[in-house]
Amino acid sequence: MKKLVSIFLTLIIGLVFSQVEVVFWHGLSRDPDKSSIEKIIKEFENENPDIKVKVVIVPAAETDSTKLLTAVAAGTGPDLVYLDRFTVSQRAANNVLEPMEDYLKKIGIDISEMKNQFYSFAIEECIFNGKMWALPFDTDVRILLYNAKLLKKAGYNEPPKTVYEMINVADKLTVEGKRGRYETVGFIPWYAQGWPYTWIFAFEGKIFDKESGKFIFATDPGVIEAYKWQEEWANRFGYEALNAFGSLQIGDLNPFTAGKLAMIVDGNWTISGLKMFAPKDFEYKISGIPTKSGKPVTWAGGWSLAIPRGAKHKEAAAKLAYYIATKGQVIYCVDTLHLPTYKPAVKSFLEKDPSQKVFVELLDNAKTRPPLPVGALLWDKLVEARDYVLTGKKSVEQALLDAQKEVQEAYDKILGK
Repeated sequence: MKKLVSIFLTLIIGLVFSQVEVVFWHGLSRDPDKSSIEKIIKEFENENPDIKVKVVIVPAAETDSTKLLTAVAAGTGPDLVYLDRFTVSQRAANNVLEPMEDYLKKIGIDISEMKNQFYSFAIEECIFNGKMWALPFDTDVRILLYNAKLLKKAGYNEPPKTVYEMINVADKLTVEGKRGRYETVGFIPWYAQGWPYTWIFAFEGKIFDKESGKFIFATDPGVIEAYKWQEEWANRFGYEALNAFGSLQIGDLNPFTAGKLAMIVDGNWTISGLKMFAPKDFEYKISGIPTKSGKPVTWAGGWSLAIPRGAKHKEAAAKLAYYIATKGQVIYCVDTLHLPTYKPAVKSFLEKDPSQKVFVELLDNAKTRPPLPVGALLWDKLVEARDYVLTGKKSVEQALLDAQKEVQEAYDKILGK
Protein backbone atom coordinates (compact mmCIF):
# COMPACT_ATOMS: atom_id res chain seq x y z
CA MET A 1 0.00 0.00 0.00
CA LYS A 2 2.78 2.41 0.97
CA LYS A 3 4.48 1.61 -2.32
CA LEU A 4 1.34 2.51 -4.28
CA VAL A 5 0.96 5.80 -2.39
CA SER A 6 4.60 6.56 -3.06
CA ILE A 7 4.18 5.90 -6.78
CA PHE A 8 1.05 8.07 -6.87
CA LEU A 9 2.80 10.93 -5.08
CA THR A 10 5.74 10.64 -7.42
CA LEU A 11 3.43 10.88 -10.42
CA ILE A 12 1.67 13.93 -8.96
CA ILE A 13 4.95 15.67 -8.12
CA GLY A 14 6.26 14.86 -11.59
CA LEU A 15 3.16 16.34 -13.20
CA VAL A 16 3.39 19.54 -11.16
CA PHE A 17 7.05 20.02 -12.04
CA SER A 18 6.45 19.23 -15.74
CA GLN A 19 3.59 21.74 -16.01
CA VAL A 20 4.15 24.97 -17.90
CA GLU A 21 2.28 28.09 -16.85
CA VAL A 22 0.68 30.03 -19.69
CA VAL A 23 -0.11 33.63 -18.79
CA PHE A 24 -3.26 34.80 -20.57
CA TRP A 25 -4.32 38.46 -20.65
CA HIS A 26 -7.91 39.31 -21.48
CA GLY A 27 -10.31 42.14 -20.72
CA LEU A 28 -13.51 40.18 -20.06
CA SER A 29 -14.21 41.43 -16.56
CA ARG A 30 -18.00 41.08 -16.48
CA ASP A 31 -20.36 38.12 -16.63
CA PRO A 32 -21.44 36.20 -18.56
CA ASP A 33 -18.19 36.68 -20.54
CA LYS A 34 -15.86 36.32 -17.57
CA SER A 35 -17.46 33.16 -16.16
CA SER A 36 -17.65 31.59 -19.62
CA ILE A 37 -13.92 32.07 -20.20
CA GLU A 38 -13.25 30.60 -16.75
CA LYS A 39 -15.30 27.53 -17.71
CA ILE A 40 -13.40 27.15 -20.99
CA ILE A 41 -10.01 27.40 -19.29
CA LYS A 42 -11.00 24.83 -16.68
CA GLU A 43 -11.99 22.37 -19.41
CA PHE A 44 -8.75 23.09 -21.29
CA GLU A 45 -6.68 22.36 -18.17
CA ASN A 46 -8.59 19.11 -17.63
CA GLU A 47 -7.74 18.03 -21.16
CA ASN A 48 -4.16 19.34 -20.95
CA PRO A 49 -2.86 18.59 -17.43
CA ASP A 50 0.66 19.63 -18.46
CA ILE A 51 -0.49 23.24 -18.92
CA LYS A 52 -1.62 25.60 -16.16
CA VAL A 53 -3.31 28.83 -17.25
CA LYS A 54 -2.81 32.01 -15.25
CA VAL A 55 -5.43 34.59 -16.18
CA VAL A 56 -4.74 38.31 -15.80
CA ILE A 57 -7.65 40.65 -16.52
CA VAL A 58 -6.40 43.73 -18.34
CA PRO A 59 -8.91 46.40 -19.37
CA ALA A 60 -9.47 46.10 -23.12
CA ALA A 61 -9.97 48.90 -25.64
CA GLU A 62 -10.37 49.04 -29.38
CA THR A 63 -6.90 50.38 -30.11
CA ASP A 64 -5.06 51.09 -26.86
CA SER A 65 -2.47 48.39 -26.17
CA THR A 66 -0.13 50.53 -24.09
CA LYS A 67 0.26 48.00 -21.31
CA LEU A 68 0.95 45.19 -23.78
CA LEU A 69 3.51 47.26 -25.74
CA THR A 70 5.29 48.22 -22.52
CA ALA A 71 5.36 44.64 -21.25
CA VAL A 72 6.65 43.25 -24.56
CA ALA A 73 9.41 45.86 -24.69
CA ALA A 74 10.44 44.95 -21.13
CA GLY A 75 10.30 41.19 -21.79
CA THR A 76 7.50 40.70 -19.27
CA GLY A 77 4.57 40.19 -21.63
CA PRO A 78 2.00 37.38 -21.41
CA ASP A 79 2.01 34.17 -23.45
CA LEU A 80 -1.40 34.85 -24.94
CA VAL A 81 -3.40 38.06 -25.31
CA TYR A 82 -6.98 38.94 -26.25
CA LEU A 83 -6.65 41.50 -29.05
CA ASP A 84 -9.11 43.51 -31.11
CA ARG A 85 -8.92 41.68 -34.42
CA PHE A 86 -8.62 44.65 -36.76
CA THR A 87 -5.45 45.77 -34.92
CA VAL A 88 -3.63 42.47 -35.57
CA SER A 89 -1.93 43.69 -38.77
CA GLN A 90 -0.60 46.78 -37.04
CA ARG A 91 0.70 44.86 -34.02
CA ALA A 92 2.34 42.32 -36.35
CA ALA A 93 3.94 45.08 -38.42
CA ASN A 94 5.21 46.72 -35.23
CA ASN A 95 6.93 43.47 -34.17
CA VAL A 96 4.66 43.08 -31.15
CA LEU A 97 3.40 39.60 -32.06
CA GLU A 98 4.76 36.15 -32.85
CA PRO A 99 3.42 34.45 -36.00
CA MET A 100 0.59 32.27 -34.66
CA GLU A 101 0.65 30.19 -37.83
CA ASP A 102 4.18 28.90 -37.12
CA TYR A 103 3.24 27.58 -33.68
CA LEU A 104 -0.06 26.10 -34.82
CA LYS A 105 1.90 24.06 -37.35
CA LYS A 106 4.25 22.89 -34.60
CA ILE A 107 1.34 21.46 -32.62
CA GLY A 108 0.02 19.65 -35.69
CA ILE A 109 -2.70 21.96 -37.00
CA ASP A 110 -3.38 21.94 -40.75
CA ILE A 111 -3.61 25.69 -41.49
CA SER A 112 -5.52 25.37 -44.76
CA GLU A 113 -8.11 23.04 -43.25
CA MET A 114 -8.41 25.21 -40.15
CA LYS A 115 -9.04 28.40 -42.17
CA ASN A 116 -12.05 26.79 -43.82
CA GLN A 117 -13.67 26.33 -40.40
CA PHE A 118 -13.90 30.10 -39.88
CA TYR A 119 -15.72 32.89 -41.72
CA SER A 120 -13.32 34.28 -44.31
CA PHE A 121 -13.56 37.92 -43.17
CA ALA A 122 -12.37 36.92 -39.68
CA ILE A 123 -9.39 35.01 -41.08
CA GLU A 124 -8.45 37.91 -43.38
CA GLU A 125 -8.30 40.27 -40.40
CA CYS A 126 -5.70 37.99 -38.80
CA ILE A 127 -3.35 37.91 -41.81
CA PHE A 128 -0.37 40.18 -42.42
CA ASN A 129 2.14 39.65 -45.23
CA GLY A 130 0.50 36.35 -46.13
CA LYS A 131 0.78 34.79 -42.67
CA MET A 132 -1.67 34.33 -39.79
CA TRP A 133 -0.69 36.25 -36.67
CA ALA A 134 -3.77 35.50 -34.56
CA LEU A 135 -6.82 33.24 -34.31
CA PRO A 136 -10.33 34.70 -34.64
CA PHE A 137 -12.63 34.60 -31.65
CA ASP A 138 -16.14 36.07 -31.55
CA THR A 139 -17.68 38.55 -33.97
CA ASP A 140 -20.61 40.92 -34.17
CA VAL A 141 -22.76 42.97 -36.52
CA ARG A 142 -24.32 46.41 -36.23
CA ILE A 143 -28.03 47.11 -36.63
CA LEU A 144 -30.56 49.86 -36.04
CA LEU A 145 -32.65 49.36 -32.90
CA TYR A 146 -35.73 51.54 -32.57
CA ASN A 147 -38.45 52.21 -30.03
CA ALA A 148 -41.59 51.16 -31.91
CA LYS A 149 -43.94 53.08 -29.58
CA LEU A 150 -42.09 56.38 -29.97
CA LEU A 151 -41.98 56.08 -33.76
CA LYS A 152 -45.66 55.17 -33.96
CA LYS A 153 -46.55 58.12 -31.72
CA ALA A 154 -44.76 60.40 -34.20
CA GLY A 155 -46.68 58.84 -37.10
CA TYR A 156 -44.14 56.30 -38.35
CA ASN A 157 -44.88 52.58 -38.65
CA GLU A 158 -41.46 51.83 -40.14
CA PRO A 159 -37.98 53.15 -39.36
CA PRO A 160 -36.20 55.39 -41.89
CA LYS A 161 -34.40 53.65 -44.74
CA THR A 162 -32.09 56.49 -45.79
CA VAL A 163 -29.82 58.75 -43.76
CA TYR A 164 -31.65 61.87 -44.91
CA GLU A 165 -35.07 60.46 -44.00
CA MET A 166 -33.54 59.83 -40.60
CA ILE A 167 -32.98 63.54 -39.97
CA ASN A 168 -36.66 64.29 -40.69
CA VAL A 169 -37.82 61.46 -38.43
CA ALA A 170 -35.46 62.61 -35.65
CA ASP A 171 -36.85 66.14 -35.93
CA LYS A 172 -40.33 64.90 -35.05
CA LEU A 173 -39.08 62.68 -32.24
CA THR A 174 -36.83 65.24 -30.56
CA VAL A 175 -38.64 67.16 -27.82
CA GLU A 176 -37.13 69.90 -25.70
CA GLY A 177 -38.08 69.88 -22.03
CA LYS A 178 -37.60 72.32 -19.17
CA ARG A 179 -34.42 74.41 -18.86
CA GLY A 180 -33.60 73.84 -22.51
CA ARG A 181 -32.71 70.18 -22.03
CA TYR A 182 -34.06 67.47 -24.28
CA GLU A 183 -36.94 65.37 -22.97
CA THR A 184 -36.63 62.86 -25.82
CA VAL A 185 -34.20 62.61 -28.73
CA GLY A 186 -34.74 60.94 -32.08
CA PHE A 187 -31.22 59.82 -32.83
CA ILE A 188 -27.55 60.57 -32.10
CA PRO A 189 -25.31 59.46 -35.01
CA TRP A 190 -22.16 59.06 -32.91
CA TYR A 191 -23.84 57.30 -29.96
CA ALA A 192 -23.09 53.62 -29.18
CA GLN A 193 -21.84 51.99 -32.41
CA GLY A 194 -22.13 55.14 -34.52
CA TRP A 195 -18.39 55.07 -35.23
CA PRO A 196 -16.91 56.74 -38.33
CA TYR A 197 -16.79 53.38 -40.14
CA THR A 198 -20.54 52.91 -39.64
CA TRP A 199 -21.34 56.03 -41.62
CA ILE A 200 -18.47 55.68 -44.10
CA PHE A 201 -19.97 52.32 -45.08
CA ALA A 202 -23.48 53.84 -45.11
CA PHE A 203 -22.32 56.47 -47.62
CA GLU A 204 -20.29 53.91 -49.61
CA GLY A 205 -17.07 55.70 -48.77
CA LYS A 206 -13.64 54.36 -49.67
CA ILE A 207 -10.62 54.38 -47.38
CA PHE A 208 -7.65 52.87 -49.18
CA ASP A 209 -6.54 52.10 -52.73
CA LYS A 210 -4.66 48.78 -52.78
CA GLU A 211 -3.09 49.26 -56.20
CA SER A 212 -1.43 52.55 -55.38
CA GLY A 213 -0.90 51.87 -51.69
CA LYS A 214 -2.48 55.24 -50.93
CA PHE A 215 -5.18 56.34 -48.50
CA ILE A 216 -7.93 58.17 -50.36
CA PHE A 217 -10.54 58.95 -47.69
CA ALA A 218 -9.73 62.68 -47.49
CA THR A 219 -10.97 63.24 -51.05
CA ASP A 220 -13.50 60.41 -51.33
CA PRO A 221 -17.03 61.83 -51.93
CA GLY A 222 -18.69 59.19 -49.73
CA VAL A 223 -16.42 59.80 -46.74
CA ILE A 224 -16.75 63.58 -47.05
CA GLU A 225 -20.54 63.34 -47.25
CA ALA A 226 -20.64 61.01 -44.21
CA TYR A 227 -18.74 63.58 -42.14
CA LYS A 228 -20.79 66.52 -43.42
CA TRP A 229 -24.01 64.67 -42.59
CA GLN A 230 -22.86 64.26 -38.99
CA GLU A 231 -21.76 67.91 -38.92
CA GLU A 232 -25.26 68.96 -40.04
CA TRP A 233 -26.72 66.86 -37.22
CA ALA A 234 -24.47 68.47 -34.61
CA ASN A 235 -25.34 71.95 -35.87
CA ARG A 236 -29.06 71.27 -35.96
CA PHE A 237 -29.49 69.62 -32.56
CA GLY A 238 -26.41 70.81 -30.66
CA TYR A 239 -23.34 68.61 -30.16
CA GLU A 240 -22.93 69.27 -26.43
CA ALA A 241 -26.66 68.94 -25.74
CA LEU A 242 -26.81 65.58 -27.50
CA ASN A 243 -23.70 64.32 -25.70
CA ALA A 244 -25.12 65.35 -22.32
CA PHE A 245 -28.37 63.54 -23.15
CA GLY A 246 -26.52 60.42 -24.35
CA SER A 247 -24.54 60.18 -21.11
CA LEU A 248 -27.66 59.95 -18.92
CA GLN A 249 -27.94 56.73 -16.94
CA ILE A 250 -31.01 55.83 -14.86
CA GLY A 251 -30.01 52.79 -12.79
CA ASP A 252 -29.36 50.01 -15.31
CA LEU A 253 -31.18 51.94 -18.03
CA ASN A 254 -29.49 54.04 -20.70
CA PRO A 255 -31.44 56.67 -22.69
CA PHE A 256 -32.65 54.04 -25.19
CA THR A 257 -33.90 51.46 -22.68
CA ALA A 258 -35.38 54.29 -20.59
CA GLY A 259 -37.59 55.17 -23.57
CA LYS A 260 -35.95 58.56 -24.10
CA LEU A 261 -33.84 57.89 -27.19
CA ALA A 262 -35.90 56.63 -30.12
CA MET A 263 -33.23 55.02 -32.30
CA ILE A 264 -29.66 53.77 -31.87
CA VAL A 265 -27.08 51.95 -33.94
CA ASP A 266 -25.67 49.18 -31.79
CA GLY A 267 -24.35 45.64 -31.94
CA ASN A 268 -26.21 42.35 -31.81
CA TRP A 269 -24.74 41.80 -28.32
CA THR A 270 -27.10 44.52 -27.07
CA ILE A 271 -30.04 42.14 -27.37
CA SER A 272 -29.03 40.05 -24.35
CA GLY A 273 -28.71 43.24 -22.28
CA LEU A 274 -32.15 44.42 -23.38
CA LYS A 275 -33.62 41.10 -22.31
CA MET A 276 -32.04 41.46 -18.88
CA PHE A 277 -32.46 45.15 -18.11
CA ALA A 278 -35.15 46.73 -20.29
CA PRO A 279 -38.60 47.24 -18.72
CA LYS A 280 -41.10 44.49 -19.54
CA ASP A 281 -43.28 46.86 -21.55
CA PHE A 282 -40.33 48.18 -23.57
CA GLU A 283 -41.07 47.51 -27.24
CA TYR A 284 -38.08 47.63 -29.57
CA LYS A 285 -37.55 46.40 -33.12
CA ILE A 286 -34.55 45.74 -35.33
CA SER A 287 -33.79 47.08 -38.78
CA GLY A 288 -30.86 47.63 -41.10
CA ILE A 289 -28.69 50.70 -40.66
CA PRO A 290 -30.01 53.54 -42.87
CA THR A 291 -27.77 54.42 -45.80
CA LYS A 292 -27.57 57.01 -48.56
CA SER A 293 -28.98 54.53 -51.10
CA GLY A 294 -31.61 53.02 -48.80
CA LYS A 295 -29.99 49.58 -49.04
CA PRO A 296 -29.13 48.50 -45.45
CA VAL A 297 -25.52 47.87 -44.50
CA THR A 298 -23.67 46.31 -41.59
CA TRP A 299 -20.10 45.72 -40.56
CA ALA A 300 -18.46 43.09 -38.40
CA GLY A 301 -15.76 43.40 -35.79
CA GLY A 302 -14.62 41.13 -33.01
CA TRP A 303 -11.65 39.87 -31.07
CA SER A 304 -8.76 37.49 -31.54
CA LEU A 305 -6.12 35.50 -29.68
CA ALA A 306 -2.47 36.35 -30.32
CA ILE A 307 0.96 35.41 -28.97
CA PRO A 308 3.04 38.47 -28.00
CA ARG A 309 6.69 38.66 -29.01
CA GLY A 310 8.97 37.08 -26.44
CA ALA A 311 6.30 34.79 -24.98
CA LYS A 312 7.93 32.12 -22.82
CA HIS A 313 5.67 29.21 -23.83
CA LYS A 314 4.69 29.76 -27.45
CA GLU A 315 3.57 26.25 -28.36
CA ALA A 316 1.50 25.89 -25.18
CA ALA A 317 0.00 29.32 -25.88
CA ALA A 318 -0.88 28.22 -29.44
CA LYS A 319 -2.55 25.11 -28.04
CA LEU A 320 -4.61 27.23 -25.63
CA ALA A 321 -5.49 29.74 -28.37
CA TYR A 322 -6.65 26.99 -30.72
CA TYR A 323 -8.78 25.41 -27.98
CA ILE A 324 -10.44 28.72 -27.05
CA ALA A 325 -11.04 29.66 -30.71
CA THR A 326 -12.66 26.30 -31.55
CA LYS A 327 -14.13 24.18 -28.73
CA GLY A 328 -14.13 27.18 -26.44
CA GLN A 329 -15.96 29.36 -28.92
CA VAL A 330 -18.85 26.89 -29.03
CA ILE A 331 -19.22 27.30 -25.25
CA TYR A 332 -18.60 31.05 -25.18
CA CYS A 333 -21.07 32.00 -27.90
CA VAL A 334 -23.85 29.94 -26.32
CA ASP A 335 -23.13 31.47 -22.90
CA THR A 336 -22.85 35.09 -24.07
CA LEU A 337 -24.84 35.17 -27.33
CA HIS A 338 -21.85 36.68 -29.09
CA LEU A 339 -21.79 35.69 -32.75
CA PRO A 340 -19.27 32.97 -33.63
CA THR A 341 -16.57 33.16 -36.30
CA TYR A 342 -16.05 29.39 -35.96
CA LYS A 343 -18.64 27.84 -38.28
CA PRO A 344 -19.18 24.61 -36.27
CA ALA A 345 -20.33 26.81 -33.35
CA VAL A 346 -23.29 28.21 -35.31
CA LYS A 347 -25.61 25.22 -34.82
CA SER A 348 -25.54 25.19 -31.00
CA PHE A 349 -25.58 29.00 -30.97
CA LEU A 350 -28.87 29.11 -32.91
CA GLU A 351 -30.33 26.27 -30.85
CA LYS A 352 -29.79 28.46 -27.77
CA ASP A 353 -31.43 31.51 -29.36
CA PRO A 354 -33.15 31.05 -32.77
CA SER A 355 -33.84 34.81 -32.91
CA GLN A 356 -30.11 35.32 -33.62
CA LYS A 357 -30.54 33.80 -37.08
CA VAL A 358 -31.08 37.25 -38.60
CA PHE A 359 -27.63 38.29 -37.35
CA VAL A 360 -25.88 35.12 -38.50
CA GLU A 361 -27.29 35.67 -41.99
CA LEU A 362 -25.77 39.16 -42.04
CA LEU A 363 -22.25 37.75 -41.61
CA ASP A 364 -21.95 36.55 -45.20
CA ASN A 365 -22.18 40.11 -46.56
CA ALA A 366 -20.80 42.07 -43.61
CA LYS A 367 -18.21 44.73 -44.32
CA THR A 368 -15.02 44.90 -42.26
CA ARG A 369 -12.45 47.52 -41.45
CA PRO A 370 -9.47 47.23 -43.82
CA PRO A 371 -6.82 44.93 -42.26
CA LEU A 372 -3.89 47.32 -42.62
CA PRO A 373 -0.66 47.61 -40.61
CA VAL A 374 -1.89 51.02 -39.43
CA GLY A 375 -5.44 49.86 -38.67
CA ALA A 376 -5.46 51.04 -35.05
CA LEU A 377 -3.98 54.43 -35.97
CA LEU A 378 -6.46 54.80 -38.81
CA TRP A 379 -9.38 54.14 -36.43
CA ASP A 380 -8.08 56.73 -33.96
CA LYS A 381 -7.50 59.37 -36.63
CA LEU A 382 -10.95 58.89 -38.18
CA VAL A 383 -12.52 59.34 -34.73
CA GLU A 384 -10.31 62.34 -34.00
CA ALA A 385 -11.24 63.94 -37.34
CA ARG A 386 -14.93 63.43 -36.60
CA ASP A 387 -14.59 65.05 -33.18
CA TYR A 388 -12.77 68.05 -34.66
CA VAL A 389 -15.66 68.48 -37.09
CA LEU A 390 -18.44 68.05 -34.54
CA THR A 391 -16.87 70.54 -32.13
CA GLY A 392 -16.33 73.07 -34.93
CA LYS A 393 -12.53 73.09 -34.57
CA LYS A 394 -11.88 72.03 -38.17
CA SER A 395 -13.75 71.83 -41.44
CA VAL A 396 -14.56 68.36 -42.78
CA GLU A 397 -12.00 68.74 -45.55
CA GLN A 398 -9.19 69.91 -43.25
CA ALA A 399 -9.88 67.31 -40.57
CA LEU A 400 -9.76 64.48 -43.11
CA LEU A 401 -6.65 65.81 -44.88
CA ASP A 402 -4.79 66.12 -41.58
CA ALA A 403 -5.83 62.58 -40.56
CA GLN A 404 -4.88 61.11 -43.93
CA LYS A 405 -1.44 62.77 -43.87
CA GLU A 406 -0.58 61.17 -40.52
CA VAL A 407 -1.87 57.73 -41.47
CA GLN A 408 -0.12 57.74 -44.86
CA GLU A 409 3.20 58.76 -43.31
CA ALA A 410 2.93 55.95 -40.74
CA TYR A 411 2.01 53.43 -43.44
CA ASP A 412 4.92 54.47 -45.69
CA LYS A 413 7.33 54.25 -42.78
CA ILE A 414 6.29 50.66 -42.04
CA LEU A 415 6.77 49.75 -45.70
CA GLY A 416 10.15 51.49 -45.76
CA LYS A 417 9.12 54.12 -48.29
